[in-house]
Amino acid sequence: MLHGKFLSVIPYKCEASSLAGALGKLKNSQDPGAHTVPQFVNWETSQGYGLGSQNSESSKRVLRRRKMEASVQPEVPASKQLLSTIKKDSEKHIEVELRKFLAIKRTPDFHTIIGDIVIGLLGRCKTEPSFYPRNSLMQLVQMHVLSYSLCPGLMEVALERTDVQMLQLCLQQFPDIPEAVTCACLKVFLSVGDSTLQETSVNMESVSEYSDAAHDEKMEAQTEILQNGFNPEEDSCDNCERALKEKPQATVEETASCPVIPKRAALLNAILRSAYSEAFLLPHLKDIPAQHITLFLQYLYFLYLKCSENATMTLPGVHPPTLNQIMDWICLLLDANFTVVVMIPEAKKLLLSLYKFVKSQICICSELNKIEVSFRELQKLNQEKNSRELYSIEVLELF
Repeated sequence: MLHGKFLSVIPYKCEASSLAGALGKLKNSQDPGAHTVPQFVNWETSQGYGLGSQNSESSKRVLRRRKMEASVQPEVPASKQLLSTIKKDSEKHIEVELRKFLAIKRTPDFHTIIGDIVIGLLGRCKTEPSFYPRNSLMQLVQMHVLSYSLCPGLMEVALERTDVQMLQLCLQQFPDIPEAVTCACLKVFLSVGDSTLQETSVNMESVSEYSDAAHDEKMEAQTEILQNGFNPEEDSCDNCERALKEKPQATVEETASCPVIPKRAALLNAILRSAYSEAFLLPHLKDIPAQHITLFLQYLYFLYLKCSENATMTLPGVHPPTLNQIMDWICLLLDANFTVVVMIPEAKKLLLSLYKFVKSQICICSELNKIEVSFRELQKLNQEKNSRELYSIEVLELF
């Protein structure tokens, strides 16, 4: 009932109804001593009708249940315990607790938990510059459950600290690295010093070591080749002798010696095998210094020559870069920096050598195609020989 601006609520308890009661045939089964419940119930004085006792009993049960839940505290999940350990403990203690956590049976949300752990470690790295749990981070990356989108700050921290081993591992494990980050890794790999790389542990599976003995034998054999019908050692002209000796040695160095040390080659191979989109990668390649572009082109040219040494056109080693990846990166570097590379004398010689070598390969492929056509014609003649009854003379031109 509504009286002006006030709403009055009157509780009403209706009797149990049935079809027999509606027809007036319901038997009066009520005991004479039973207490009659009125239709209108007063909530404040409802204890006399049994409602208050029921409420009090239910409230007692709730309080008893709450006391039992408070006395028996639930066990804290291992992931939350590890996250709390990350916030305050030392790096060694975090490594121990991380090993214990990884030994536990995996749950369906294991990927998300690992991502939260990495984010927790990186958050403390940003607040505490001296804190860098490198071993723990590498152990988490090697679980093969992370990606760049799950922990985008990991490679950023590794770039700030020039951790080339961590960057190489991320390039090998993460399938969704942005092109800007890939190019930043390339700059670090090309700019870090050889002495620093020698002291760093790098995965060398993609690099095959070449013996120095074979290199020396090739140089000795090349210096004995006659130039234009005479031996440079027999010439009396010092200038001509020096020029003729330097030319074959330079050629051998280009084809037989790697322009970078093996550890830098392993890092560059990780770049070559990473996923990218040309449209997004080209703008970032223009920011690389010219000397680094030249060094990278020299290494790519060396790999291209090594691929051409065998019939399978592949490189030795575990998961080395393929010929298509090498050629694609050569084209990308030239497309992004051709106007700069042409002005560098060393790069001009490299481009000329690359042009001559590619041209010779194209000529070889063209001649092979001609031979293939000739063999097909021979097969046709062999098939038609049995069906011919008349004598005939035919001339087949191979070239």
